[in-house]
Amino acid sequence: MLYFLAIFCSPLALVFAGKPFAALFNLILYVISIVLWATIVFFHAGFIMWGLAYLHAVMTIHDAREYRNARRIEAAMRGN
Repeated sequence: MLYFLAIFCSPLALVFAGKPFAALFNLILYVISIVLWATIVFFHAGFIMWGLAYLHAVMTIHDAREYRNARRIEAAMRGN
């Protein structure tokens, strides 16, 4: 579900994933892409920036999930 949300609003997806600092960086990328989309001359650059923001969100969400899974496996191996 977070990956689907990242398509439309990647900073919000990162907040829900528990990565507020990554969400702040992603928000900056997202705002820059919106500003570039608003200008007709740099429309393509806005699309590229949006793609970078989406890619950053997907990679960060995936990393957060993998980290949580590794922590659960580690805790299970220790017997906690």
